[in-house]
Amino acid sequence: MDGAEPGALRRALDDIARINPFFEVPDAPAGRVRPLADLWRDPAHLEARVAEARARLAAGARIAPERVEARVAASLFFQGAAARLLSPAVASLLCHGVLADPESLGWRTDGFGSPAPARIGDRAHTAGPDGAAAALHRHVLAAVLEPLAGAVHALVPVAPRLLWGDAASALAGALQALARARPATAAAASRTGAELLAAPPLAGLGGPAEPGAGVAESFVRTTCCLYYRLPGAGKCGDCALLGRRPAAGWGGGALSP
Repeated sequence: MDGAEPGALRRALDDIARINPFFEVPDAPAGRVRPLADLWRDPAHLEARVAEARARLAAGARIAPERVEARVAASLFFQGAAARLLSPAVASLLCHGVLADPESLGWRTDGFGSPAPARIGDRAHTAGPDGAAAALHRHVLAAVLEPLAGAVHALVPVAPRLLWGDAASALAGALQALARARPATAAAASRTGAELLAAPPLAGLGGPAEPGAGVAESFVRTTCCLYYRLPGAGKCGDCALLGRRPAAGWGGGALSP
């Protein structure tokens, strides 16, 4: 995996932003962005962002914030952050062979209701389709989501396995959206998802719901994000509480280091 050529990251991000808002990574507004690491290095900052998520959920359910369980807010906050990171990451890799280095990204602070990434630098890595899973594992799961999950767990007593199930769901959602928007990536998307879901920290947390399907076509998780615990809320389409399980015999792939 080598450093990307100058301008490659910007070109990739400009292209994939057309898929849907979850894939957007705009240039950072001056003075309105914080480094990714602030969420796990600054407990007060993380606490404030989770509190914002709790307030949004309460407003949507038309209840007081204190009626939203802290672990529900923490879970959905983490799932949102994972989705906003993984969506552009998988798309830039599978469409352009480029992946932003975590130091090139920050969190926008200009009124966004959930963590939204922005580009603050040009450092990026390159990887072909066969190396996409390893690149995502190293630069997104291990470098960003692992310390963030640890910080969220330290703030709110929500199970680490549940948080990683949120990440697995976010990954599957990103792969499915990408495969629909860019059909040429569908096979690589399913293969990448299978490799990541076969290795820690995502192993055992989900897989295709239908025999013979790929991760980018059909997915069910083995944990629950707790969204159903909000008044009036239902269960997500990939929720384990709907009684479905990954297809029998599905074992994913093997993630190369």
